[in-house]
Amino acid sequence: MHELYPLRMQPLFRRYLWGGRRLQTVLDKPLGSGDDYAESWEIVDHGADQSVVAAGPLAGKPLADIVAQHTRELFGRHAPLAQFPLLFKLLDCNRNLSVQVHPNDQQAAALDPPDLGKTEAWVILDAAPGSVIYAGLERDCDAAALEQAISAGRVDACLGRFEPQRGDCVFIPAGTVHALGAGLLVAEIQQASDTTFRLFDWNRVGADGRPRPLHLE
Repeated sequence: MHELYPLRMQPLFRRYLWGGRRLQTVLDKPLGSGDDYAESWEIVDHGADQSVVAAGPLAGKPLADIVAQHTRELFGRHAPLAQFPLLFKLLDCNRNLSVQVHPNDQQAAALDPPDLGKTEAWVILDAAPGSVIYAGLERDCDAAALEQAISAGRVDACLGRFEPQRGDCVFIPAGTVHALGAGLLVAEIQQASDTTFRLFDWNRVGADGRPRPLHLE
């Protein structure tokens, strides 16, 4: 068994309709052709989504194997975890992300087992002038008002918003309705979960010409 050393992982890229090219032009990531590169998953141990060691004696090993073989070295004796508990990613928000919400651990166990809940935090790496973050609901917006706003295609009227600055850190607990706005470049750390409930997608269609699914029940 090889001893641990500082590990550098190969990124996993995700392409969505709201992505762009700044993962390459700003962060020097080796992207292919196309203008929809949305996320670079830098560290992940989540089922089939696995970071792979990029260099050194452990090159080519998935993070799940490293965790299994070096649990105590990674987590210490008080946290015998079966998987790496965090997911770190970089996001190029060339367009608005969908308005969404993530469950907590208890809700995820009931709604989407075996996945965990998803609490996350963002560090703003760059923000175009006028870019906004939507987070939480306005005081006068209850569940009925939110549902009505979604039906009317004007959910943004219910959302709290602010203009972030480069270097800001934003904490988004599970259960917080939120969306990243166009023009943001973001580093995100979150629980190792991919459970997302999409509430509103800005009245747009996906690459197939159809609206993306919403999760309103």
